[in-house]
Amino acid sequence: MCISTDLFGESGDKLSQRSWAELLDATAKIPSLASAREKIVNQARGIVTADIVRRVYKLEDIGKHRTGLDGRSKALEPEIAQTFALAMSDFFNCSIVSGELPVLSAAYRMTGEEVFRTRILEQLDEMTTWSPIQRPGWTCYFPGARLPKDGKDGNWLATGLGVRAIGDTIDLMPAGSIPPELREKLDKLLSAEIVSIVDDWKTKRPWFVAGNNPITNQWVLPTEGLVRSCLILGVDKNKAAYELGVKNTLKALKAHGDAGEFEEGIGYASFTVSSLLNIAHAMAAAGDNRALEQPFLRNFPTWMVHHFQPGGRMINCFDSGGSGAPGSVAGQNTLTCLFAICTGSQAARWALEHQIGKPSSDLAGLFTQGLPPLHDQTAPSLFAYYKRATRVNWRSSWEDDAVGVWVRGGHKTDQHDHTDRGHVNLIKGSKAILIEAGTPNYDNPRMMCDYDSGVGHNVLQIGLEVPKEVSLSDYIRLPGWQLPQTVAPITVHKLNANGGSVSVNCSKCYDGLSLWKRDVIWDKSNFKVTDTVKLTPDTKNTILFRWHLGTEAEVSISGSGKTYEVTWPDANISLKSDADILVTQEKLPDHTMVAGETNHLHTCIVVKSAEQVDNLKLTTKVTLK
Repeated sequence: MCISTDLFGESGDKLSQRSWAELLDATAKIPSLASAREKIVNQARGIVTADIVRRVYKLEDIGKHRTGLDGRSKALEPEIAQTFALAMSDFFNCSIVSGELPVLSAAYRMTGEEVFRTRILEQLDEMTTWSPIQRPGWTCYFPGARLPKDGKDGNWLATGLGVRAIGDTIDLMPAGSIPPELREKLDKLLSAEIVSIVDDWKTKRPWFVAGNNPITNQWVLPTEGLVRSCLILGVDKNKAAYELGVKNTLKALKAHGDAGEFEEGIGYASFTVSSLLNIAHAMAAAGDNRALEQPFLRNFPTWMVHHFQPGGRMINCFDSGGSGAPGSVAGQNTLTCLFAICTGSQAARWALEHQIGKPSSDLAGLFTQGLPPLHDQTAPSLFAYYKRATRVNWRSSWEDDAVGVWVRGGHKTDQHDHTDRGHVNLIKGSKAILIEAGTPNYDNPRMMCDYDSGVGHNVLQIGLEVPKEVSLSDYIRLPGWQLPQTVAPITVHKLNANGGSVSVNCSKCYDGLSLWKRDVIWDKSNFKVTDTVKLTPDTKNTILFRWHLGTEAEVSISGSGKTYEVTWPDANISLKSDADILVTQEKLPDHTMVAGETNHLHTCIVVKSAEQVDNLKLTTKVTLK
């Protein structure tokens, strides 16, 4: 699975088993990489002009020393607001240093300029005071939350990122360039982290250990901290702790689908798998290939590429941030480069060359530029059905003007998922036709009611009650709304380069529902959805559907009774029902059409039965222009 090349050294050497320092040294022998190396150095010159990242200890000090505030803390009681905010600032701090320190260390290794070393040592010395690297409080993100009586909720995301920053720096810095007294303090810090992480698993302190949930990033990042700390201090001295870390790593890798499927969507997948890949690389560089051998890592790049939709957008179901916005495909360059180097993935290298366009501006990006030409130019398939992810992905070609479709079901292992069972999405080139609302920051007051809920998706609603600015636990109790983590299987009748025909059974997703079957048929010009809804016996209610459009303009609505037409410059929608319906339009916020934290408004078509009924059959045809 690992690429063999003589580009970075002697013939047959496996890149995945070479440290970042070894690979960086090898680039010096490649004249064509001189400009790419200089970009790393220039990036480091920019970093040294900024203040070092420091830990703060009071809520009012967050914002100083490049620290960041999680906006959710503003809604918390004073008793927990500071605790939560400081814990989250640890995560933000470690996110910064995990990106900056390797660049600075690489620049120092390449140039020997003392300005880089001085900055590195200053930042490392500051980090020796971050004990523990992740302070308690990250579980207190909602009103009413409190820490356990012992004041501990376990190691978390900052743990892995902080140890990664230290480990990569030690790897890249020339021998003897870190003073012994500073190295002793770093070793002391990491030793304490090992003891603390091991104790988390022994006592089952964090929720993800108690619940045995290796899928989540919250399991993986502390595990990265454990494995890397043991490798830095010496596996022989920490054999039991290292094996626990490896066991946890393999458990996470085996928890996902062998086809590369991830149960939290591309947003969380990118973050979590980056950690898994960093663990696997560090292990391989130390001669342990157990993580890199797992099929999930080999196949994940293909699963990732199947998220690439026309217009530079990505499939953005689940909590996926701005991944549905134009240009979001380019944001996968960091992970893609990491896969190209660590696993030699042909899918990753193809995507980098044909879809992403440029390497990342980090070390992995530098190294990919030294790889030999990609001889196998075979593109991944244009379509896929992932049973574990319960989604059909399709596009008509890999060209920019292609048509893209995805259809969402639901699996029992879904996490960070929305009430989106049955959602369908449609894109033509740069024009989004049918969209979902996407995911803003978690502190957005409309997160639960306009984004996460069914209001933000092209799905069924029973009744007219909609959630206001309430918590997740409140809105899922509303009648007529999907229940979380419910199973909605997809049946594929046809799926090929010309189009597809699939059915989604969402009948178990609602209380008061006997049947909701959604049949979807499409090709590159036409798209048809047939919804068959039956409520439980002796039940009548308003049956409602939303169609979120990729436009902010007013659309033309005409018709009455059982038939309506909706038109705008990009497409035409024909609606036909077996009962009288009413069709209106409204403006709703989205985080899909534009990147950023503002609530961009788009047009949403609301189709509802004219009166309360016990069943409804609605056919929606979309004709692309």
